Amino acid sequence: MLQRLSRIVAPYAATLAALALITAAAAVLLPHSVPRFLFSTAFLLAILASAWWGGYGPGIFATIVTLAGVPFALTPGFTAARINSAQLLLVPIVSILVSRVGKGRNEREAMLRELNEQLDERVRLRTRELETANAALQEREALLLRQADELARSNTDLQQFAYIASHDLQEPLRLIGIYSELLKRRYGSRIDAEADTFLGVIVDGVRRMETLVRDLLSYSHVIHGADKDEAEEVAVRDAVEDATANLAALIRETGATIHCESLPVLVCDRLEITQVLQNLLSNALKYRGDAPPRIEIGSGMNAGESLIWVRDNGIGIKPDYHETIFHPFKRLHGREYPGTGIGLALCRRIVERAGGRIWLESEAGSGTTFFFTLPVKSVRSKSAQGPDSLTLAARAPGPSASPATPEESRRPWRQQS
Repeated sequence: MLQRLSRIVAPYAATLAALALITAAAAVLLPHSVPRFLFSTAFLLAILASAWWGGYGPGIFATIVTLAGVPFALTPGFTAARINSAQLLLVPIVSILVSRVGKGRNEREAMLRELNEQLDERVRLRTRELETANAALQEREALLLRQADELARSNTDLQQFAYIASHDLQEPLRLIGIYSELLKRRYGSRIDAEADTFLGVIVDGVRRMETLVRDLLSYSHVIHGADKDEAEEVAVRDAVEDATANLAALIRETGATIHCESLPVLVCDRLEITQVLQNLLSNALKYRGDAPPRIEIGSGMNAGESLIWVRDNGIGIKPDYHETIFHPFKRLHGREYPGTGIGLALCRRIVERAGGRIWLESEAGSGTTFFFTLPVKSVRSKSAQGPDSLTLAARAPGPSASPATPEESRRPWRQQS
C-alpha cells in the first residue's frame, strides 16, 4: 500500500521541487537584469516536463502552481503583475496537449514492460519445457540404445540357436530317413502292404521335415542375419542360369520353357537375387496347369526403380490371397503341391531389405506374374551380354536328343535361337 502511494505522490513532489528551484532562481537572478522570458520559458519547461513524465495530474498541478506563482516570480520585489489573458490560456492548453502525449507514451511504456515481462515468463516456461523434453529424450535415447544392444545380443543368440537347432534336428532326421530306407529296401519283401505303407509315411515325413528345417534356417538367416556388404555387379541372366541349374531335375520333369528378355546388371548380392529367382521359378514349375510350363522373365523401369518380372501360365492365384501368400507358412494348397510356405516370405524379406518391393498380378486359372523392384541406386548398367532375347527349353531325354557340349551338360535346358 505504501509503495503504491509513494508511486502516486512522487510525480507531484518532483513537480513542486522543480517549480521551487525555478522560483528561487528567479528571486536571485532577476535583480541582475536577466531577461524575463528566460524565466517564463523555464516555468513552461517545468510544466511540460511534469506533464510528459507524470501525465495529466502532475501536468495540471504544475500549471496551477505556475499560474499562481509566476506573477510574483517575474515581478521585481515579488509583487503581483498583470498577465495577458492569452498567455494565461496558452499555458494550460499546451500543458494538456503535452500531458496527453506523455500519457500515451507512459501507457505504451507500461504495455511494453508488461509484454516484456510476459515474454520473459514465456521464455522461462519454454526453457523449462525444453529442459524437461530434452531430459526425457535423453532417457528415451538411452533406453533405445539399451534395447538395440539387447536386440543385437538376442539376434546373435537366435542365430546361434537356429544353427544349432537345425544341425541337431537334421542329424537325427537324416538317420531316421536312412534307416527307414534301409529297412524298406532290405525287408520290404518280408513285410505286408500295411507295414510298407507305414514305412513310406515315415520316409515322406522325414523328407518334409528336412525341407522345413532347411527352409526355417534360410528364413532365420535372412530375418535375423546382419546386413551383408557383399554387393557386386550381378548380371541377372547369370542369376537365372544359376537358379535353373539348381532346378534342373524339376525343369526336365515338367518339360518347361523359360524365355528371357533383356535383363540388367544389378549391384546386389548374387546369392540372394539367385534365391529370389529360384523361388519364383520353382513356384512357376510347381503350380503348373495341364500344359507344359512356359515362363517369361523380363525387366524394365518403374517409377525410377529397376523392375524384374517372372510370368508363368500356371493355375493362377485368386486376388484374395495375393497378400496372404507372402506370409510365412501360408499355403493355399494341400499336400498335392509340396512345400513349406516360406519361399515367398523369404523373397519378400530379401527384396525389402535391399530397398525394393515385391507383388503379383494373377487370376485363378490364368497364370501368375510376380514383380519385384530394386532402387535405382542399385542399378549399375544394362546387360550387354548375349542377345536381347533368349529362350531356355528343357532338353528332351532319349536317343533323339542331340549330343550336348560339356557346358550344356551342366544345364537343364538348351538355348533356342
